[in-house]
Amino acid sequence: MKFVGTVVVLVAVGFGIKSFLDKSNPAVIKDPVYAEMRIDATFGIREINVVLFGEAVNMDDCNLRTENTWKEVMSGCPTCVISPPKCTDDLPPRYARLFDNVAIPSTYLAFSRGSRFERNGRLVVYGLTRDEGLAVCDQLRTSAAENYSGKMECIAPSE
Repeated sequence: MKFVGTVVVLVAVGFGIKSFLDKSNPAVIKDPVYAEMRIDATFGIREINVVLFGEAVNMDDCNLRTENTWKEVMSGCPTCVISPPKCTDDLPPRYARLFDNVAIPSTYLAFSRGSRFERNGRLVVYGLTRDEGLAVCDQLRTSAAENYSGKMECIAPSE
């Protein structure tokens, strides 16, 4: 009887965890909160600016994801100037259009979630020529594919 009671408790805990995951990782993010993270780096006389915009389920999801991402970036780029991440309810129209894969003057990586545990995002790299931007984007896409199951594509800059 003790075994049956333990199984019932484990099943109840499992359903509780599943319910939490379903709410914190829904199949469709209906009213996203947007993360914005900016990094500036100087290489010789050139300055490169990288901006990551990501959709999150809610403010808690956004804050947790930006905090974790920010720590990883800081450890991987000791010479970068990293602005504090921001979470907002809306993106200005010039950035919101990135989620429609509209071409802008700079190349960017568009990634669309492949599972409910991933998030949609756009990674813009400013300060590169068209060819450099496409090459860097392709390298980022290849590197990110190891940890991301969703669709990723490089959006070429507008003419």
